[in-house]
Amino acid sequence: MSYKNIFTKLIKEIRCFIVLLISISGYVVKHKTIPRTIAILFSLAFSIYIVKYQPHNYKLAICYFILIETVYISFITLVLSENGFRHWFIKTAGNEHEGYLVFEAILGLIFFHNASSIGYIASSTPGNLLGFLPKSFLFVISVILFIFGFSMKIWAAKAVSIDIYYWKDMFLGRKITDFVDAGPYKYFNNPMYGVGQLTGYALAICYGSRYGLTAVILNQILLFSFFYAVETKFIKRVCLGGFSA
Repeated sequence: MSYKNIFTKLIKEIRCFIVLLISISGYVVKHKTIPRTIAILFSLAFSIYIVKYQPHNYKLAICYFILIETVYISFITLVLSENGFRHWFIKTAGNEHEGYLVFEAILGLIFFHNASSIGYIASSTPGNLLGFLPKSFLFVISVILFIFGFSMKIWAAKAVSIDIYYWKDMFLGRKITDFVDAGPYKYFNNPMYGVGQLTGYALAICYGSRYGLTAVILNQILLFSFFYAVETKFIKRVCLGGFSA
């Protein structure tokens, strides 16, 4: 392989990585539209504003997290259940594809604000969580946890595809791809809900935030609750061949 081909392949891999990163953050690049772009830019501006101009407003941080967490879990539960509002999205949009795109756009914004609210609650409530350990040690642990959790989430999203990351199969009520046992799924049953959440724990430890730690634990508990209450039922229906939409 020539150096030119190696360079071209490297550039392609970097581009794919950036697209994947942006997509899991809430802005699905392959479905970009002007309204989506405006919405995510406003969301980004809001996040920058509160961190810069309200850095220690813990009341705002708590309210922000509770609001987004409630919207997040309620939305995916009410929409993705077997008889959920996904049918309404499809009917209102006129077809499955358009209905899904609306759902994906809303979910993307929720994804962004979910991560933003957890980061904000940790940064706005610094404390002495695990203060009995050296700060340098806690910093190293935070970096390791963040890199590991981030890597697992990216790896898992690449393994299953962005469509599955956004629960497109559950939205449509049928199997759209084979079940994946590659990537991190070789080693973890549910890397997205499990080790993929280590980034939040890393932030909580880095800031020494008890509120941040509480938010991350609550978020993970609620995600697993959704998984066992809603998602596993879908998986069982799919495995048994009940692909009713």
